[in-house]
Amino acid sequence: MSIDGGAVVFAGDRVVVVDKQTGISSEDIAARWQKKLVHRIDKATSGLVILADDARTVQRLHRQMHDGSIERTYLLLAHGDVVGQTITSRLGRDRGDGLRGRVADDVAGQTATTIVTPLQTRVIDDVTVTLATATLVTGRTHQIRIHLAEAGHLLVGEPVYRRDHAARGAAELPSSRLMLHAWQLRFAHPNTHAPLALEAPAPVALRR
Repeated sequence: MSIDGGAVVFAGDRVVVVDKQTGISSEDIAARWQKKLVHRIDKATSGLVILADDARTVQRLHRQMHDGSIERTYLLLAHGDVVGQTITSRLGRDRGDGLRGRVADDVAGQTATTIVTPLQTRVIDDVTVTLATATLVTGRTHQIRIHLAEAGHLLVGEPVYRRDHAARGAAELPSSRLMLHAWQLRFAHPNTHAPLALEAPAPVALRR
């Protein structure tokens, strides 16, 4: 089953997981499905979003999010030769230049941790790029986009956090969309406790 903007990957006992298309907000997806939104992914990001029928189910899923028992893995394409690494930093609303990003310990912010695993590095149109996964240990706003950009590996198609990349004069691979896809979810169903392992197929742009 699908509605404009997304297709159902899982539905059962007051939980629905939708494969959201890029360019549509998570809030709009929830409204179109007439469900409650459990978590958000960026409008520019495609992939898996969890929805629920009632507040109790949302609360149970929020507890799982808080204790880290929902595993969220993204598929991405980034500039450069990305190496496997765990990135941890404090992210604030303003890193000093008006953008979200790493801030000092004495500045208001939240600790964010991302596990990055490279899958394949290749050269496309003389630009080195790496297909990789990013697993969220925490879930902060724009976390993956910020962590990769600040590590020197701007996501392909990134419209916001490209200032440092551009300042270095680094080449960019052109793209009509942000190359970030909420690919896999693993969690226990909040009502039946059945283990779920869900995957949204990689979009055509990433498969190419």
